[in-house]
Amino acid sequence: GALSGSAANLVLAFAGTVTEHTGTVTITDAPTLAQLVTINAETTGAITLNDASANYSGSAANLVSAFAGTVTTHTGTVTVTDALSVTNANTINAATSGVITASITDDATDLATLAGTGNNYTITLTDDPTVAQLVAINAATTGAITLQSADGALSGSAANLVLAFAG
Repeated sequence: GALSGSAANLVLAFAGTVTEHTGTVTITDAPTLAQLVTINAETTGAITLNDASANYSGSAANLVSAFAGTVTTHTGTVTVTDALSVTNANTINAATSGVITASITDDATDLATLAGTGNNYTITLTDDPTVAQLVAINAATTGAITLQSADGALSGSAANLVLAFAG
């Protein structure tokens, strides 16, 4: 059946030897990151956040665990306190409409697949991007982008070169 309550009470309800809950869960207040991770681990049902605006800060693994499954779209900010992979960035981005702040180091091919726009990623490239890759990477972040090679040759239309270095 459906469960509803404060995050603290739901965590207590799932403590001990409770089997996995399969019904829906409504959290009536803003859960902490730790509470959301605990609740999400105990249910396969959809989680509704009555207050989805909490700002979260934590490891990439905890944030991915908190937003796993079906959770109301989160609207607060998210700060990732350790290295973030492109895969985890895209998972977190799918769960929140808030700004994600994180550092990502990867190659241009993977970084060009970052989903979303307006996030504050500090990006370090491990290889030289094409203009198209740099345009895609730049569109995903408002943060700094560090190129592996500052003197690498880039070729493209004037419009794409402007987009590649916008921001």
